Amino acid sequence: MSNELIGWLVFSGIIVLLIGGTIYAIVDKSRTKRSGSYASMAAFHDMQASDKQRAIETIIEMRSDKKWEAEESGERKQDELQ
Repeated sequence: MSNELIGWLVFSGIIVLLIGGTIYAIVDKSRTKRSGSYASMAAFHDMQASDKQRAIETIIEMRSDKKWEAEESGERKQDELQ
């Protein structure tokens, strides 16, 4: 094999890997829903004024209570089965 052919094969391989990696990143990103990390959520919480912090905490508690009640009553399991 000549040096030119080896160089062309290496270059082609790199291009194929870059295209494949880009496609995988796009597909993986659309497949999973990701929320912010705990650190980013805590930083966002700390940047808010104290009244906004209390409001955020109240909303989170209300949502978690609703989820807990749904799990206890079995409503959530029935929704998942359908």
